[in-house]
Amino acid sequence: MADRLNEIEARLAAIEYRLRALEAGRPASPPEQRKLEKSRREEGLGEEHVSSAATHLGRVLLIFGGAYLLRAVTDFGFLPTQAGIPVGITYALVWLYLAYRSGGTDSRRTGAMLYGGVSVLLVMPILVEAVTRFELLSGPASAVALTVFCILALAVAILRNLRSIGWLTIAGGFGTAVLLMRLSGAALSFSMVLLLLGVASLWLTYSRDWRGLQWLGAVGANLGVVILGVLSLHEEWALNPATAYFAALALWSVYLASFVIRTHVLKHDPGLFEAVQAVLASVIAFGAAIYVARTDGMYMTVLGAAALAFAGVAYGLAFSRQTRDARGRSFYFYSTLGLVLLVGGSAVLLPPSAAGLAWAVLAAGMAWLSGRQARVSMSLQCTVLLIAAGVASGALVNTLHALVGDPVQNWPGLSFPHLVVAASAVFCLFVPVAQASVRWGRMAGLPQLIVLLLSVWIVGGLMVTALAPVLADVPGANSDLGILATIRTAVLSAAAVTLAFSSRYRRWPEAWWLAYPVLAGVGVKLVFEDFPNGRPATLFVALALVGGALILVAKLLPKRGRKPAKA
Repeated sequence: MADRLNEIEARLAAIEYRLRALEAGRPASPPEQRKLEKSRREEGLGEEHVSSAATHLGRVLLIFGGAYLLRAVTDFGFLPTQAGIPVGITYALVWLYLAYRSGGTDSRRTGAMLYGGVSVLLVMPILVEAVTRFELLSGPASAVALTVFCILALAVAILRNLRSIGWLTIAGGFGTAVLLMRLSGAALSFSMVLLLLGVASLWLTYSRDWRGLQWLGAVGANLGVVILGVLSLHEEWALNPATAYFAALALWSVYLASFVIRTHVLKHDPGLFEAVQAVLASVIAFGAAIYVARTDGMYMTVLGAAALAFAGVAYGLAFSRQTRDARGRSFYFYSTLGLVLLVGGSAVLLPPSAAGLAWAVLAAGMAWLSGRQARVSMSLQCTVLLIAAGVASGALVNTLHALVGDPVQNWPGLSFPHLVVAASAVFCLFVPVAQASVRWGRMAGLPQLIVLLLSVWIVGGLMVTALAPVLADVPGANSDLGILATIRTAVLSAAAVTLAFSSRYRRWPEAWWLAYPVLAGVGVKLVFEDFPNGRPATLFVALALVGGALILVAKLLPKRGRKPAKA
């Protein structure tokens, strides 16, 4: 009663307001009236939403009720099982068709999403039961049936722009394929289904910009190949390991080809997904090849050659006019991909020492290219190749042994690959490279700083390696540990002075921070190696070297606020 009186009072106030407004020439709708009308519209809208939700829920329940009716008719024998399964799938396809029809009208899109979702939820369990309970379909046949339905459902999703159906189809297909792979034993068939779903989700994302769907599809595609490789380890699955190898190659090739089409045909920059999936697909492919190579090394040769071919294509795309002029993410994506494939492919094809020689020469080429192209990223690739060359040739490990290893048991020898790596590091240190970039900022000089450290480290190690057998009679039980300690101290002191001198030039200003830490390391070395093993004569030389290095470093280091000299 009180609400009714308030409404009458509001209406009388509205009439009074309108009369005054007409006399004064103002708008004839008072704030109270507008507020009342708004509340009525919101109330009506809420009732409409509730009514619509109830209608859609009722339709969904009726659709599932029809499915259970068909199941009951089949269970009671009124319909043969051989006919019940096709009838059930046809029933689900009818609702998929209605989703397509309804999706063309804006006012019926909610119903279209529900119809499509119900169709997916009906078909997946029917396929599982057709394989397991009724044994009407073999594993490969069920894989074909699942693929055909997913193609139809995804076609409806993309034609009508129904994202929910796309997500539900990919997720449902993913789960059903994994389940049927385990239940039916058709590992290869369902691995290919997962790969197709992964590629389909990728191109759905590219065509409709349904962000996130490509990640789900890639998880399924990667997992399918990995499962295939794991199952090939077990004898009960009777899978040839080469099957997983070729599946991994298919995964690798299809995704890389899709990325190329995306960036250089459709003119889009690569994103985080492309970078992550390219790495994962490459790791899976190389892992499968390493596993299969235990039985036949030819598989590694094929993969290595394919990796080098892909590396050439990647570098070609990175330095194409379109990518080079844009100076965007495509260049970094393809140049980095090319580097990874180049290192991986050559490591597979070549012995470690030969691979180290090749990478050292390529590092010198990258340094020269960095200066010509004004690309800091090429200077970084030069640094990565030098590190890889040092590891593969053994130069880094031998240097570590020469500086801190035990000389009694063994001693590293000089080799041609070590000398080439050292020469390449010194060459990369002095060849003009790009060190200024808006994108890199103050980090643009970091690659050259790492090259400086590598040069000092490797050259110093080679000096100790060459001098110790002559002056300290290493290796063997008669090694003069005092002289060896002095040689090491001399080389490390020279390294600190070299870093201090380098910090005076604009190419390596960060070396300022490294000179004193190296001297601190020399001081620790004096306590733990020189004093226990040295004699007065060797200690005199060692202390003189360290003292002289301290004085020189203090004089050579540029003062704070003073600009380094030009390189």
